[in-house]
Amino acid sequence: MPGSPDPVTRATRFAANVAAASVVAFALLWLLTTQIADIRTFSPFADDPWDAVATYAAIFLPFVAGPTWIRSLSHRDRTLPLVVARRIRWGSGLAAAIVLAASAADLHAIATVGWPANATTEATWVTTLVVLTISIALAGVTLTGRAAATARSMGSLRPISSGTIDPDVVDDLLDLTVRVARIFGLQRPAEHLAADVERFLDDSAVSPRRHRIVFGVLLAAGAAAAFDVWHAIREGPWANLVVPVVFGVLIASGILAIYLGTLGPLRLLRPPARDQADAPP
Repeated sequence: MPGSPDPVTRATRFAANVAAASVVAFALLWLLTTQIADIRTFSPFADDPWDAVATYAAIFLPFVAGPTWIRSLSHRDRTLPLVVARRIRWGSGLAAAIVLAASAADLHAIATVGWPANATTEATWVTTLVVLTISIALAGVTLTGRAAATARSMGSLRPISSGTIDPDVVDDLLDLTVRVARIFGLQRPAEHLAADVERFLDDSAVSPRRHRIVFGVLLAAGAAAAFDVWHAIREGPWANLVVPVVFGVLIASGILAIYLGTLGPLRLLRPPARDQADAPP
């Protein structure tokens, strides 16, 4: 990101970068301890309740870190609009907090269950990664709090204008797509595609922007069904139909909860353009 003379922008981007590092560290930890059989066999947090914590963290983080990264990459000006900076801080702080909670649960399992005696190498590397992830996540939470304090102290100098455009994640993603396409000489087709997508989202009767809650329910149900199918392919057919239904309900509930919880604060989907005047901030 370019350097900025604005204290709010600098503090926000620094906090977001550290929070992003914590998410990357947790992703590596999750992959090692859930997808590599030789490590999962020895892992003290491979079983519930610790495994459930990791599962829900892996479900929640894409809804938090993904939109925050898209928004951060899309808004690369030297000074962030305050409303955009606030969204980035909210996402960064929540992402780092999720990582902190999940990695702390892993550390609790290590301390209470422990590694088997024959897992010397695995124990050393994974425990080190857990402690490193906790440290980075704690720094991310702390820096996000400091960035928020900086924004509050500067509020009287840079108040949020009532006319400030507050884009949703789709707006930012389309803008980012056009910028990347420009590098490859495809700016014109990308602009046409972005305009068509925006026109559908703002004008169509079935647009997710017009039915944000229904869209979340359908998203959760579809993701739960995909999880059940993927699990059956990876682990073999389900023993009976009750188990996939229970797992599907748990997954769908988690996805719907994080979607509804971040829909407004992270501006996942805004109201259609013609309705924005009546939309809540």
